[in-house]
Amino acid sequence: MSYTPLTEASVVTYVRRTGVATELFGDVTDIVAQDLADGNVNLVFRVYSASDPVRKSVIVKQALPYARAVGKEFKMPLDRTRIETEVLRLQAQFAPDQVPKVFHFDEEMHLVMMEDLNQHRIVRTGLIDHIRYPKFAKDIGIFVARTLFYTSDLYLSSEEKKGMVVKFMNPGLCKVTEDLVFTHPFSNHPENRVNPLLSRHVRELRSNTALVAKVNHYKTLFMTQAQALIHGDLHTGSIMVNQDETKVIDPEFAFFGPMGFDLGALIGNLALSYVSQECHIQDAAERVSYQKWLLDTISQIWHTFEDEFLALWNDHAVDWKNGQFQKEYVWRLLQETAGFGGTKMMRRIIGLAHVADMESIADENARAKCESLALNIGSSWVMASGSIRHIDDLLSMMTQARPSIGDDSHD
Repeated sequence: MSYTPLTEASVVTYVRRTGVATELFGDVTDIVAQDLADGNVNLVFRVYSASDPVRKSVIVKQALPYARAVGKEFKMPLDRTRIETEVLRLQAQFAPDQVPKVFHFDEEMHLVMMEDLNQHRIVRTGLIDHIRYPKFAKDIGIFVARTLFYTSDLYLSSEEKKGMVVKFMNPGLCKVTEDLVFTHPFSNHPENRVNPLLSRHVRELRSNTALVAKVNHYKTLFMTQAQALIHGDLHTGSIMVNQDETKVIDPEFAFFGPMGFDLGALIGNLALSYVSQECHIQDAAERVSYQKWLLDTISQIWHTFEDEFLALWNDHAVDWKNGQFQKEYVWRLLQETAGFGGTKMMRRIIGLAHVADMESIADENARAKCESLALNIGSSWVMASGSIRHIDDLLSMMTQARPSIGDDSHD
């Protein structure tokens, strides 16, 4: 079947024709579809049995050649579905409990069918509703440690690693990240979206040559440092959870890049949630308690990652077993986590793609204060990244930061 974007009607016909349909549904005569595509770049359908929609369902995700949220002029590579499928299958070897099962891949249709996580919720939306997930920090810390270690030079032979780098080249989506994360937000690019109340703050940030130089340093690392197969977009909108499980989805931006980019994206988005609670939780005691849980979650993620990563290193590394080198390696990862995380925080405020944590704050003045606070935390992480030695350094900058504007701040 030649490439054709699917619809609610045609996806049902497509699923019925696949070899896995009978295995998944048994009776394929009563299956129906629901359009779930609330994202920026893909078609996403839930196909399910009308008689048993919870236990008999599947997600069908199909790439489009453009970004839906921007328009057909914003081109996107269709090959990202192959990369996503192969990454999910690879990650399942290292962390099988943390990724959805893949049932079917169609290279010509640029389509993947996978497990429906209908008993899970996107982390970001759960955090907006200030839900606590007791297993999330440990689960995601282990996932990141395993997927990064087992695809790094610490574990793979030089020949195997370099072969995988070629297999997972992802230049189209890397260019999207280079532009939307590192370049456009720090210039007056026409696609940027900024709360008007932040105008003065944003001008000052963009004219800060030392800060922009640091961002350019991390852009260079992103473009040149092939440490491991990174997820490439590991934010709180790419993770689904419940009280018992954590599942990482959407690795279509994956490529061999710097480990700190995944860690930074994850921790930076949790910091955005921390800031947004200033507006989402009105009760002061409840707000303080939930923000402390978020701080503890960030700390636990880092410590879980560090412990698991070093344990894998000591048990499975082919070489590199030098205590001082290991210590310095982890230090650099934390520093790069801070630099990438701070950059990701800022781009979510002054770039094209914002986050629901902030966008769901209805009051523009209140949102501007939260956004200003996020910018100050992000910029402080970037500027201090080279001297950071402990995760508590990042947490202290979060708790000590203040917004640069007040309720009456206008340009």
